[in-house]
Amino acid sequence: MASTYTVNAGIEKIVNGEQSGTWGTTTNLNFDIVDRALNGVKALTLSGTTSTLTTTDGALSDGGHKVLVLGGSISSGHTITISPNDQDKVYLVDNQTSQAVTITQGSGNNAVFSSGESAWVYANGAGSGAVVVKIAVSSAPTDFSVGDDLSLISDAAVLGFGVDTDVTLTHVADTGLLLNSSRQLQFGDSGTHISQSADGVLDLVADTEIEINATTIDMNGAAELSGNMTVGGTLAVTGNGSVGGNGSVGGTLGVTGNVTLGAQLIMPDVTSTKILVADGTSYQEVAVSGDITIANTGAVTIAANAVEASMLASAIGVVGMWSKVAVRGTAAITDSLNTSGITDNSVGDFTIAINTNLGDANYAVNVTTGDDDGTNRNVGEVTVRAQAAGTVQVQHFAATPSESSQRGASDCDIAYVTCFDN
Repeated sequence: MASTYTVNAGIEKIVNGEQSGTWGTTTNLNFDIVDRALNGVKALTLSGTTSTLTTTDGALSDGGHKVLVLGGSISSGHTITISPNDQDKVYLVDNQTSQAVTITQGSGNNAVFSSGESAWVYANGAGSGAVVVKIAVSSAPTDFSVGDDLSLISDAAVLGFGVDTDVTLTHVADTGLLLNSSRQLQFGDSGTHISQSADGVLDLVADTEIEINATTIDMNGAAELSGNMTVGGTLAVTGNGSVGGNGSVGGTLGVTGNVTLGAQLIMPDVTSTKILVADGTSYQEVAVSGDITIANTGAVTIAANAVEASMLASAIGVVGMWSKVAVRGTAAITDSLNTSGITDNSVGDFTIAINTNLGDANYAVNVTTGDDDGTNRNVGEVTVRAQAAGTVQVQHFAATPSESSQRGASDCDIAYVTCFDN
């Protein structure tokens, strides 16, 4: 009758009366298997990404050791599969590789060992659904308390956090502490934290506000603002300033370099249109009023009556009034400058009222006539009948066959009247 083997260690059980003369050899091998299961230490040199830890019935095998020391130069995570999957196993595992190592037996939970981690594991041998459970080496409870000082007395000591030690805090000799990768130091909740988002990039993030309180805040690099900036005191810029968004200064803005604005420069008082006027020291806001208005589009408008008599009186040889008059029929002004109306006195006789009086009555007047239909009704003679500071009277006479004939009053088609003030 053939021998059988123990379920978990593969120790041979000799049937009564069997192995006459060789029984001692089998028994000695069994003792070696038991000895390995109780105290055996196996150094496993790992390579690649997977390997199998096998226990063979009636033989000394790697899977029969009590302690597993994991080594080897692996460049990524490695998975060790316990075989067969129906054996109960207990191992003390010491991961001395630089990578995380996973120990599995079936489709159930696995045990993950980070680099440098040591712990007990047990596999329940439940076949295809077997699980592997990790139990910490320390006998301390899950929550660890220290009543006084705690010191890590080696340089480059590492504090690891999480099941797979995904967050670490490393001692940098004579310098400080290093938080790994892009991990965050959070305050209050996940919305407020400090982290390195990329190599050389430090992020200060808050979901509401970041407040810095100090007598002096010294920034030695370029500052880039993508939002709004409000300054309640004095802002002094000794170099060039570039504002891509909106900037609000409640005090004094002193600039000794150039300022480039990508948006609007908004004055504190925006209830009326103002302009900046230099007073020899600084630029002051001045409200525009009177006959000139400036729209927020930059358009400048001068009121129709903005030309005062005193302005005209002080000018030399400027046009004080001009008008285009349709004379035929009832005289009417079709276009003009500085006129307020026209009076049709009679045929070929009209008086133009000047809106803002000229300096006096001693001004030059130019009158020409025009033909708008080809009938030559403009042919004839015009004369200035009378002129005053506020009016000018013009008459038109038709041409006669001879100079001895008496001229007759006549409506020309168009008259152009221009007064030059002195």
